[in-house]
Amino acid sequence: MLSKKVMVFVVIIVLAITTSAFGDEVRGSATVGYKWSLNDKVKNEALEKAKLDAWGKYTSKFPRARMSIYQTRLKSQFLNNLDQFMSYQIEGERNDKKNDRYSVAIRAKINDVAVDDLFTRNSAAGSANDSQLSDFGSLFIARVQVQQKNYKKRVVDVTRSESSSVVEQTTGISNAGDVDAVNTKDMTVKESGGSVTQKRAETVYEVSEDYNTSLADVVSERLEDAGYSPLEYEDLTDCGAPFLEDVYEEFRSNAKMGSRMVKSIRNAAIDCGWSYFGMGEVTLSGHRVDPATGLKAVDANVSYKVWRIEDGRSRRVASVRNKTFTAMHTNEVAAEQEAVIKAADYALKTVIAKLQAKEVR
Repeated sequence: MLSKKVMVFVVIIVLAITTSAFGDEVRGSATVGYKWSLNDKVKNEALEKAKLDAWGKYTSKFPRARMSIYQTRLKSQFLNNLDQFMSYQIEGERNDKKNDRYSVAIRAKINDVAVDDLFTRNSAAGSANDSQLSDFGSLFIARVQVQQKNYKKRVVDVTRSESSSVVEQTTGISNAGDVDAVNTKDMTVKESGGSVTQKRAETVYEVSEDYNTSLADVVSERLEDAGYSPLEYEDLTDCGAPFLEDVYEEFRSNAKMGSRMVKSIRNAAIDCGWSYFGMGEVTLSGHRVDPATGLKAVDANVSYKVWRIEDGRSRRVASVRNKTFTAMHTNEVAAEQEAVIKAADYALKTVIAKLQAKEVR
């Protein structure tokens, strides 16, 4: 039987092949009216509109920074050469002869590599030569939630009671004359209330070195494609940064890295003369069975920050805050790996787009 490490390695290879071979798929549709009869010109017009519809759905998912670059600098380059960035397959056609309308639906496959390449070539980092490349170091850590201790709610009830008396007077007539009778009734009023107190759950994490390797691979690939020169975190230890073992221990016992450790790492990046430093984490949790498909589902929450180092100071220039991705697979390890890669890929794409929007390299 394969060990877990071997299984993870196999999953990495499969996912890498899948990612490189296939891009995003989107669907598009369009309807065009015509006079007299349907011809190839009408069909081509509808097809071009369907392609634009699919492309618009794809670009609508761009991070805000990338969308800004697209709208202000690159939109015409993409639209004028759309066939370089997508392939398509016609899924359905309909000729409505009664209303003289032709409709077509397509499934388009986007060439993500070509899209990223155009953004990179038009960025400050991508247009620099090898001697001008900015170095970019990163510390990206994956951790898995292995245990969560929940506490029962503590309920405190408070009851207040009040007693009062009500006097009733009755008047009557008898043979002997007028009679007055006085009766006293006791009434009790109760009022309840209180509070509910619940202690926050304690969570235990494990740092996954296998998934850390996957994160490092995604970071290196994305940075190289964007025109940066990736650096290894281990090099920072020569400048006073804590060793990875100490960093891992911090993440095992805390929800976030302590500010003191963060500062020591950033100071080490300054002392080592780095140009950029990125730091983030991916937390895997939510292992469950999807009721609709029966597949193993895993959630990955990602956050990432980038500092630009200049003149002996670090300044934050890009960040991604607490974005959650869900992956499903028949195998839990495969679902975890897919969630890690999706989260990391989104984080790097987003921060790189923000750097490109600011025209920094």
